[in-house]
Amino acid sequence: MKQFTEIMKRFLLVWISICCVACTQHYTPKPRGYMRLEPPAPHYRLFALDNLPYSFHISHLAEIELPPENANESWINVAYPSLGAKIYGSYLAITPATLPETEAESRELVVRQARHAERISEKAYTDPEKRLYASLFLLDGDAASPIQFVLTDSSSHFFRGSLFYDIRQNADSLAPVTRYLQEDILEIIQSFSWND
Repeated sequence: MKQFTEIMKRFLLVWISICCVACTQHYTPKPRGYMRLEPPAPHYRLFALDNLPYSFHISHLAEIELPPENANESWINVAYPSLGAKIYGSYLAITPATLPETEAESRELVVRQARHAERISEKAYTDPEKRLYASLFLLDGDAASPIQFVLTDSSSHFFRGSLFYDIRQNADSLAPVTRYLQEDILEIIQSFSWND
């Protein structure tokens, strides 16, 4: 009987210890998770309207947003609803005299977006046969607009585009989408043509 009492005391002691330890709450914060996005392989189609002085290829994932017909505005948005991203584009009619000022304003907008960027790299594209001169700006880091670009014929047309996400930018988590959209923007640049 004494042996049974000893076993019961030990069991009771172990059980109380487990209960005491189990009752304390240790909170471990979990890191913020981000959705993993893997876009499908792109398929491109021509986007052209009679009232626009340009045309280019867009991805099958993209939707075009235009200003109302009665508005005297010259912007165009290439929206990617499934990716939560949008390329905001604007067109300006220029002259050779106004080109330097327009280019300077575009570079100023890139620099403004670069406050949170770690680095800016610029790539130039030229196609003299199509009268197409472009610059692609890649902003590494958590910049609000990780990709911006300008296109011109250097005499009468100027087009500017900026990529923005619908969510707060986190470069690491959005890297697959940014790479996908960089390829789409390269397709826009390489397929861009002036309709005159």
